[in-house]
Amino acid sequence: MSLLRNRGIRKVLRVSDEFAGTRLDRFLETHLDLSRSRIKKLLDEGHILLNGGIPRKAGVKVFAGAEVEVFIPEPEPLELVPWDLDIKVYFEDEHLAVIEKPAGIPVHPAAGHAQDTLANVLISRFPVLSPLGGRERPGIVHRLDKDTSGLMVVAKTEEAHMIMSRMFQDKKVKKIYVTVCWRKPPFLSGTVDAPIGRHPVDRKKMAVVEGGREAITKYVVFDSSDRFSVLLVRIYTGRTHQIRVHMHHLGCPVLGDAIYGRKGLDLIHRQALHAAYLDFDHPVRSERISVFSPLPEDVRQCIEKLGLKLPERQDLEKLL
Repeated sequence: MSLLRNRGIRKVLRVSDEFAGTRLDRFLETHLDLSRSRIKKLLDEGHILLNGGIPRKAGVKVFAGAEVEVFIPEPEPLELVPWDLDIKVYFEDEHLAVIEKPAGIPVHPAAGHAQDTLANVLISRFPVLSPLGGRERPGIVHRLDKDTSGLMVVAKTEEAHMIMSRMFQDKKVKKIYVTVCWRKPPFLSGTVDAPIGRHPVDRKKMAVVEGGREAITKYVVFDSSDRFSVLLVRIYTGRTHQIRVHMHHLGCPVLGDAIYGRKGLDLIHRQALHAAYLDFDHPVRSERISVFSPLPEDVRQCIEKLGLKLPERQDLEKLL
């Protein structure tokens, strides 16, 4: 069996003295953004070579100076099927829409979620969407985690998509979240400027790591008790799991976050995180778009059960 080279990404790595004697899968896990199960699948399909030959198993030890060649094929394009799910649309014109993603559904197809994603909902709800995100991500400019609810911008035209993407990259979109956390940060307000990258041991997680990508999060403690706090959070960058990682880094993980903290007891059955506010210049017209999404029922009930105050639109606009 030989490496396929028609469509995909080819990586050639040289084993340094530091990694001599390391398992092949651990070496690749450290140098590439791949899980061990993905590495094993690539190996089984003949997409990994060690010094020109296919290794017998993923646990083979590598030595200094060895050459590891990896080919990562492009995934086969998926034909999206429309899903008629009712979603809130807060703003819409011929260029874009601002919608609310419900908690519990991923933004685009992934393992275990082929046709029950926001992308399926979007092609059902909007006749025309920007194709720049590809066939599996029509109109999608930015993401929210599967179990995070809240506001997202959807592009209908390529022009709007390109300009909005640039605005997000240039930190010109104001994005504010409401979250409930265990405990509270060390200060009543502050900015976390700590780079985020793949966790050095658990590759399914992200972490604050040296050499990671820039990640900036500003927070204000809106209300708190001895054990819990309600935070208003503004992010200036859009790293994977950014708020969840930064809150964990501060010692106050998001309530209900089973990955970076612990489950929400009987208070909430997902991470208590809602993208509540978006404010930006319209990408085409001379118009300011400011949209507020009230807290969904599960987050609202969680805060009420804790006896804490519920933030409203004016709080987000005034405090952040």
